[in-house]
Amino acid sequence: MTFAPALSREFRPYKPDPAPLLHICSTWNIPPHELIMVGDSLKDEVVCGKRAGAFTCLLDETGRYGPHDSLPEEVKPDFKVSSLTEVLTVLEENFDLASVPESRT
Repeated sequence: MTFAPALSREFRPYKPDPAPLLHICSTWNIPPHELIMVGDSLKDEVVCGKRAGAFTCLLDETGRYGPHDSLPEEVKPDFKVSSLTEVLTVLEENFDLASVPESRT
């Protein structure tokens, strides 16, 4: 599986600015509200996704952020998981995945 575009910190401005995610939306020709930003940082990935208008999912493998309900509203993700395998469950239970074109996987 290839992920493209893959952006590093050399892409400016970088997270938490929404520019990287909006660039991906532009490249894929889809609106941000059809994406989910998954990341392990509230202040970077979750804020970036929220600012872009995407769904957000916090990957909290160690439990360092505490319960989902305890997170401040301005950085509270739409979903919180403790492993990458749980992301698939979140996607299957909350989104229509049947219409994803092959070129975006």
